[in-house]
Amino acid sequence: MNFFKNKAYKFIFVLIIIFGLVYIIDKVEANREINPLWIKEFMSSEDNIESKNNILQIVLEDIKYNTWENKINEIKLNINESNILGNDEKELILTIFLEPKKSIIVVYKKDNNSYKYVGIVDKFFDIQGVQTIPIDKKNRDIIVVREFVDQMLGAFEQGTYIRAYIWEDEKFEMVLSVIEDYSAYWNEMWDKEQKIDPRWLRIMDKASIQWENGPYPVLKILENQSYAKSTIINSKNMPKEDEYEVISSREVLQEYYWSDKYNHFILSEGKNVKTGETIAIIEDLSLSPFELAGFKLEQYRIKTQDGKIEIVPKNQIIDIKNPSNIKRDFYNYITYTVKLIY
Repeated sequence: MNFFKNKAYKFIFVLIIIFGLVYIIDKVEANREINPLWIKEFMSSEDNIESKNNILQIVLEDIKYNTWENKINEIKLNINESNILGNDEKELILTIFLEPKKSIIVVYKKDNNSYKYVGIVDKFFDIQGVQTIPIDKKNRDIIVVREFVDQMLGAFEQGTYIRAYIWEDEKFEMVLSVIEDYSAYWNEMWDKEQKIDPRWLRIMDKASIQWENGPYPVLKILENQSYAKSTIINSKNMPKEDEYEVISSREVLQEYYWSDKYNHFILSEGKNVKTGETIAIIEDLSLSPFELAGFKLEQYRIKTQDGKIEIVPKNQIIDIKNPSNIKRDFYNYITYTVKLIY
């Protein structure tokens, strides 16, 4: 009997120790904060290494990247301020450049006389710029990021993307992702079916982007897409850019507008005949530049009213309403070309 009693006491003792440690750890994490003086000193001079490292020390612990602390001097930091949470306060947007092809955006909020961690916006390859755009009706700003993704060593493609995020339901959600500049290459030698005189093929998509800023922001995109073949044949090495001949090209004009109903930038609204539900179209996959090379995708990427994102056949969506058919407030709009520069 004493054996079981002793075993029970030991078990209870171990549980007390575990819960005590968890409580202490939670308390330490809850008390972790960024001193506003560090922010002020860093924003007045990015050469202030001590303030930068003090900030990064806290951030790396908050995002569970402690192993990077031994490289803290190599990490680049940028800080912006904006009303992200919708509480009429300005939060800190911290962009952390860990290394090439690895960056993170983190948000901190004012809490009495310090800044405390809110969450990670997202993880990125190379961030080329960050800015915020107000959503007046939601009383908060969205975070707009220009990301460069270079996969030329593996997938033979690279591109610059504009992605937007909003704080909703205690987390950051991506509400827009569009191409600004994209190039992809492949060699017909790689095809399973052998071809006589194989060539290199190239897809390009370059977009001009404008925002109309107002109660509900609107994004207008004019894409110049092209499909080209190399003038040289039987080459394993990628040709120079002037050694391609354009086979086909087209312009694609798209307009995205903010929808409170879907909490997303959408192209249009329609009805899903399969479910009977009204949905938002957030991407027309048939407008991909790869269609010029013969890859047909008669599909839409849609968002349902409960927040699910799906890809469906285009003929599954009917009664499509374009943005111009949906009531919006057009007063006091300001048009400007998007610039995301530090």
